[in-house]
Amino acid sequence: MTGSLTIKYDKYYVVLNYKDEAGKWRQKWVSTELPVKNNKRKAEQFLSDTLAEYNKNNTTPTKDILFIDFLFYWLDVNSSAVEVNTHQSYESHINRYIKPHFTKTKVTLQKLEPKHIQDFYNEHLKRGLSATTVISLHANIRKALQHALKMNMIAYNPADRVTLPKKVKYNAKYYTVEQTNTMLEVFKDEEMYPVVLLAAFYGLRRSEVLGLKWNAVDFDAETFTVRDVVVSCDDGGFIDKPRTKTKSSHRTLPLTSTIHEYLKRLQQSQSEYKLFLGNGYVDNDYVCKWKNGEQFSPYYVSRKFNKVLKKYNLPLIRFHDLRHSAASMLLAEKHSLKEIQEWLGHGDLATTADIYAHLQFEAKRDMAKSMDGKFKIE
Repeated sequence: MTGSLTIKYDKYYVVLNYKDEAGKWRQKWVSTELPVKNNKRKAEQFLSDTLAEYNKNNTTPTKDILFIDFLFYWLDVNSSAVEVNTHQSYESHINRYIKPHFTKTKVTLQKLEPKHIQDFYNEHLKRGLSATTVISLHANIRKALQHALKMNMIAYNPADRVTLPKKVKYNAKYYTVEQTNTMLEVFKDEEMYPVVLLAAFYGLRRSEVLGLKWNAVDFDAETFTVRDVVVSCDDGGFIDKPRTKTKSSHRTLPLTSTIHEYLKRLQQSQSEYKLFLGNGYVDNDYVCKWKNGEQFSPYYVSRKFNKVLKKYNLPLIRFHDLRHSAASMLLAEKHSLKEIQEWLGHGDLATTADIYAHLQFEAKRDMAKSMDGKFKIE
């Protein structure tokens, strides 16, 4: 393969000359994004680096496939390597955001440049798409292109050369003890009351509380184990998974006397409904479910939670913020971050510290008070 520099639209371009599989000479143009003025040396270095990339990976641009078609090819190849819900999330992102843009541009995998990807991100950011979602799209695109690189279909990963938006950190909202008690009071007649109670008390994730089974509750030892989860799918359905999000999420927590008594009553009530409904009862081992035994949909839980809060004019928080509320109460009770990490099932202490740093201000007040009066200030 050989290459040279040329000028187009007052910018330097690299022109690669190569033979295709049929032995015919072809060209590929690569934009350097460098203006002509005062950039000749940088352009020459870009040409040298580009040729080195292709020669190092023994790659020639011979695969003429649309980038969007390659993404769906990668999606199929990758389907057995990820969880079903993860695969569905990838597919949803591609269909919803990536496909409309790159179907219109018709850019091929071999002609895909960093600028194409950068323009795609910038366009969606201008439309109001969050930085978090753009970063998530980037993760998918980069993984797909990394596969193309591994298969010698491209010489480098153009997704590695784009500028990503800064992720806006979400400062979680949370309820005080008084607000949590008020919330539990308005939910007491709702069938999803046990979902809200266990999430608020133990800080369980939505997937964890919906996946909790009676065989994971040990009334004798007064413990329960978080091990099964129920996760949502993009089509509105949900999947039962026999394992938690991470190894650290698999944890055993104590049953307090009040929770112990409540769960005993709930179990008895479910047995009575099962007897009363007979064949109309959906028999399963889940703790949190409808009176007829059917499982709660994750989407239903989030929607209903929001609807009830609005109905009673309570401060609007996400269902996941009950987890943050539990953490704030534990911090207020002077429990260490390490203890809270293990209670919540975070993978490492840094995650806990990062998420709940804003909740530790009261501890700083106590520290300030302890220092007050130590120095003589005129």
